[in-house]
Amino acid sequence: MHKSRHMSRETGKFVRVTPGSQSLERGIRLLRAFLEGAPSLSNSELVARVQLPKATVSRLSRSLVDAGMLEFDPKEEAYRLAPSCLSLGRAFQFSRSELGTVNGLLEAFARENQINVGLSAYDHVHMVYVTTFRRGRSVQTRTVAAGLRLPIETCSPGIAYLAHLGARERAAVYAMLAEQRGREWPKIRATLNVAIRSARKLGYSQASSVFGNAGVGTTVLGPQGSTYGLNASYLASAGPPPHLTIQTLGQKLLSLAAEVEAAWVTSP
Repeated sequence: MHKSRHMSRETGKFVRVTPGSQSLERGIRLLRAFLEGAPSLSNSELVARVQLPKATVSRLSRSLVDAGMLEFDPKEEAYRLAPSCLSLGRAFQFSRSELGTVNGLLEAFARENQINVGLSAYDHVHMVYVTTFRRGRSVQTRTVAAGLRLPIETCSPGIAYLAHLGARERAAVYAMLAEQRGREWPKIRATLNVAIRSARKLGYSQASSVFGNAGVGTTVLGPQGSTYGLNASYLASAGPPPHLTIQTLGQKLLSLAAEVEAAWVTSP
């Protein structure tokens, strides 16, 4: 344990020399199967999503029901997330006190520029909004909320995050993308590499996401060594607000990123 703590302090990353729990990891895989928006999943659907034996999924789902993390609907013969999962999301918000420190900056930027602004965090092959202010000109854009997951390779904060990573860390994300995107990955990778090179040159990324929004993104360094994606977006079909170009929006976003980092440095 002491060796693990020493290595964690030295590297700045979580390190444990003892092996983890395979059963726990598999149980979490079942919970993560619901993150793509499925309201409920049958046992066979869970098997297909997590690629584990049916008997293993049955045992794990039973344990998750007993633990209060899943509920079973006898009529549908399917599982759904239990209310405790919503409480975990709220607990996350409380654990990240730094978000409250900069919410005023983000909201003021969104209102001043008539645009949508969000902070997101990395999760495997997605970026997850942890806070967002929707001040764009379209009502449609206001349906986005904290917890929304964006494919890392197509959204501006995801491209910025990948550009921020070192070669080894980015290769690990690429390996997961290759597994999940299958035959489409070589084409996606070529496009992504071009976007990453541009992001490194400009300091911000550009993207049009699958949700019909376009925008720019960058990264901000948070407390305790965390890295967030910061983006400003608008409805792609409407274009940016009349007073902004992509270039001016990118520069404004970089200035906002500097203000956010400064606020975190000076906050108690």
